Amino acid sequence: MTTLSDSVEPGDATQSPAASPALPSLAELYLRTAHRIRRRSAPSYDRFGLTEAQARALRVISRYERPRMADLAQALEVVPRSITSMVDTLESAGFVAREPDPTDRRATIVVLTSAGDEVLRQVGRMKAEAAEQLFAKLSESEQGELRRLLELLDAGEEPLPGRRPRGR
Repeated sequence: MTTLSDSVEPGDATQSPAASPALPSLAELYLRTAHRIRRRSAPSYDRFGLTEAQARALRVISRYERPRMADLAQALEVVPRSITSMVDTLESAGFVAREPDPTDRRATIVVLTSAGDEVLRQVGRMKAEAAEQLFAKLSESEQGELRRLLELLDAGEEPLPGRRPRGR
């Protein structure tokens, strides 16, 4: 049995999303693509004994200069006690270190160690390779347009509260 979604090619201008609820939404297509990249990247996390959430925490720690634990929890959208156990695990692995905040003695800052920086670099390279394999389906011009659109969506997003992203 052929359904409407079977008979419509992606990008077919004759069918609008409103006219065909069987077609996946833009958000669904974006999430599927992101999931494929994550799934193809999973072996890189496993190689270093990381979960995807821990790798994401390392990326956030790396991106922001010396985030406080509370800021890190907010950026990762987790409760503070969850970030404590995650940082405990990353610290035990030697990927991060805790330091007292010089401006607030009640706060703790998380810093990436050289081992954490190296594992993040390797995981990032493996993730980029997985994404490149997926995006190889697009022409150079299509990749450029996708980049332009994603940069447009990313522009103006807020950094961690009270902290400045590196390089800005």
